[in-house]
Amino acid sequence: MKKQNLLITGGVIALLLAGMLVALYWSPDSTPSNAETIDTIREMMEAGDYVAARNALLRYLETRPDDAEAHFRLGLVTFNLGEFDAAREHFQLTMSLDPTRASAAHHNLGVLNYQLGDFDGAVEEFQAALAQDPDDADTHYQLGATYLVLALPATLATPDMGMLAQAEVQFQQSLTLAPGKPEALVGLGNVYLLQNEPESAIAVLEEALDINPNLREALFALGRAQIQMGDFDAARHTLQTFLDTDPPSVWAQQAEDLLRHIGP
Repeated sequence: MKKQNLLITGGVIALLLAGMLVALYWSPDSTPSNAETIDTIREMMEAGDYVAARNALLRYLETRPDDAEAHFRLGLVTFNLGEFDAAREHFQLTMSLDPTRASAAHHNLGVLNYQLGDFDGAVEEFQAALAQDPDDADTHYQLGATYLVLALPATLATPDMGMLAQAEVQFQQSLTLAPGKPEALVGLGNVYLLQNEPESAIAVLEEALDINPNLREALFALGRAQIQMGDFDAARHTLQTFLDTDPPSVWAQQAEDLLRHIGP
């Protein structure tokens, strides 16, 4: 950035975006063939006992191989276990067995591709999800966040402004559908930072923090925006507040580096 070169490097943005995204669809509305069994499995999943849930679902599918709800849940479980090939297979089976679930399955395949670093593939899946359900605010947000990552390839010294523009459209659409959605406000704030518009960034980031005062992503981005504006006192307070949330060590190191650069 022009005012403070220390502010926004690709590494800082990449760290921030790693925390912004991503969220699976947990389950579409459905009436499974054996609600009692599926409800028991749901309880295992909510308790984080994914191994037990996976084993129960595999047993369940031995006698009900065409149950789309069970395949969808098995996709969620295997994703959480890091078994991404299996997760992909079960989300794809979900769509083939019940096309009405295509939006949720495509959304989750987009999350899976993002997790694997296949951002172009993530864009395709999120776009496919929106083709089925164009009014889903979460998918618009996820697509915007993916465009934001694509705006910062390692081979470019400056952001891809075309990708930033696409990210902005998606974040704005998410906010139209879900006004005040904090994640979309943070995404929009990062777009404005990369476009050298710190005042606009501060406005939307403060709006996000009004909704959730401890939102780490918003605090970190706001501190950077305040440095861009030359408001170092405010930046010191914001970044210290961010550190008080006990962020992951890599994020904390970035915030401490910024604090050292702007001085006491």
